[in-house]
Amino acid sequence: MHLSHFSQSIPSSLRSLALAATALMAAQGSAHATAGVWDSAALGHSGNGSNSANAWITTPDAGSSYAEWNVILSYPTDNTPDIAGAGTLTELTGGAFPTSGGNIYGLGGPTSFQVDLAGSTTGLWEVYLRVGTQGSIALEEATLNGVSATRVLTYDNAITGGFGGAEQESLWKWTLAGTGDWVFNFGATAAHMSLDQVAVYAVQTAVPEPQTWALLGAGLGAMAMVRRRRQVR
Repeated sequence: MHLSHFSQSIPSSLRSLALAATALMAAQGSAHATAGVWDSAALGHSGNGSNSANAWITTPDAGSSYAEWNVILSYPTDNTPDIAGAGTLTELTGGAFPTSGGNIYGLGGPTSFQVDLAGSTTGLWEVYLRVGTQGSIALEEATLNGVSATRVLTYDNAITGGFGGAEQESLWKWTLAGTGDWVFNFGATAAHMSLDQVAVYAVQTAVPEPQTWALLGAGLGAMAMVRRRRQVR
């Protein structure tokens, strides 16, 4: 999508600034690294996300929920993940626009995003949010259904030229009981953050089978009997 196609989707007050910013980024190509590619591995998965054959997680666990956006052209809402599953990515402030490279660029101030992913109402889950950004950095904390988590940086590289900043890949993790839909919120620390990639992954943690619980109970009972016999002696 070229600038002429998406310029009508942003407020007229931002159009001239958007044109200027896009021209500056084009003139100073070092301001942004290659878009739509993960530069680091995470959770033991090393897919770069360049296409469906190279998803971050090529084989999600059975019963998991997973969605990945690597080229984001719809604004303010993109409900067509590039890889896997179904989910919705929304920019909440209205102060950004989609670039021709498939990023969401925050021009008027710090941007704020929400991701909605189908969840489960049962079980215990490990849930992950992964975000790739360029320019201004993301906030340290993100929330899942209102619960905060602090990010772990899996990639951090300074950008020279353009607006500066850094190319970073952030990973947040939550462990919580199933609550229906997963609603993630994250944002930028300042204007000029370019959202490059987003992935969300929810996987149910292993729960012991009833037979396992029975064996564990029998073992603990046997240990208690041994202790009592020793005390009697």
